[in-house]
Amino acid sequence: MRAIRRPAAHPRRARHDHHPICPALRGLSGKHRQRRMAASESAGTGPEVPAGGAPAARKGRRRLVMRRVGNGVMFAGLAVGVYALLPRLGGLSHDAAELRHARPAFVAAAVVAQAVSLGCYALLYRRVLASLGARVPFWLTARVTLASFLVSHVTPFGSAAGTAVNVSTLETEGVAASTTGEAIGLTSLVSALALIALFGTGLVATAGRHLSQAYLVIAGAALALVVSVLAIALVVGAHPDIAASAGRRVAKVARHVRSSIDPEKVAQTSKRLASLARSALTGRAFLASYGFASADLLFDLLSLDLMFAAVRYQPGFGPVAVAYAAANIASAIPVTPGGLGVAEVTLVAITVGFGAPRATAVLAVLGYRIVNYWLPLLPGAVAYLRLRLSQKKADSTPRSANSSG
Repeated sequence: MRAIRRPAAHPRRARHDHHPICPALRGLSGKHRQRRMAASESAGTGPEVPAGGAPAARKGRRRLVMRRVGNGVMFAGLAVGVYALLPRLGGLSHDAAELRHARPAFVAAAVVAQAVSLGCYALLYRRVLASLGARVPFWLTARVTLASFLVSHVTPFGSAAGTAVNVSTLETEGVAASTTGEAIGLTSLVSALALIALFGTGLVATAGRHLSQAYLVIAGAALALVVSVLAIALVVGAHPDIAASAGRRVAKVARHVRSSIDPEKVAQTSKRLASLARSALTGRAFLASYGFASADLLFDLLSLDLMFAAVRYQPGFGPVAVAYAAANIASAIPVTPGGLGVAEVTLVAITVGFGAPRATAVLAVLGYRIVNYWLPLLPGAVAYLRLRLSQKKADSTPRSANSSG
């Protein structure tokens, strides 16, 4: 799912080594130090190479290759497991044959709705960047969105890798790493607000249905939790000092899991993001950003509803909205790449709970995830390759100029 996309988000090399937005930025800034060291050492006798340095480098590269191979095998196994097991749980022995009976016009409409959703997310990211003073053309934000989507959906904990792609790409266009990191945070915040509103609207829309007592208890608890989170977010966002204090406390807890987290840097980042949210996302800028975020979610939701229509079933807006929002919230937990497996199970479980036939729900959800998860990987791969080629060309141009000089 792409609700809280982190340009994953969605919507993506003056790098600042002290920048606390994402650890990936600190790793990227190391390349500049290496280049400056290499340039200064070229005038002397050259850098000292420690004994055993070459074997250590080869060992490091071998570990990197093995890790990538392992991630690829895990991703492939997870995808095969989900899409082979889920149809069996739905009682479908020939799921591919069943999908061929889906109405093609609705499937095509679902694909178009998904493309519009991605475009709206790119517009959201571009609007947030503009609020921070970075003017970026739409075609670039669209490419960055697709490339970040690819990286974050095929690698475990892919948000950091997607952020690195985002930062390195926009930096070639003159956007500082700090600005990109702040835009990513604010884009995720606006998307989260739109998702919470959609979830609440879906719960209200299901109020007139004959539902089980267990569902009403769970829905009431979920609504109370969402409202509490929204209230906390508004209070924290309205007061930078409170945001800094909250960020520091969360970082102290997270430091028990990852020792590299610096609570003071997290506090500074939280305070700065709250200040930016107050200054950059106010008035017309906030309305435009929220509108693009809502359009992104609604067109994505429409894609899911159209896949249900393609298999000749209409669960209604309320159940689909609740299932969609819940699946997005569950997918935000970085257990699998892009919520693979988590989103499918959540969508099927909730729509079946609202009365959809299990086999129909499985077919509709599988078709939706093909459109929502797998199809965007193709243009994402094209966008990623084009961005990498453009960066290599930009890096080679100064070298050729220096050599000719």
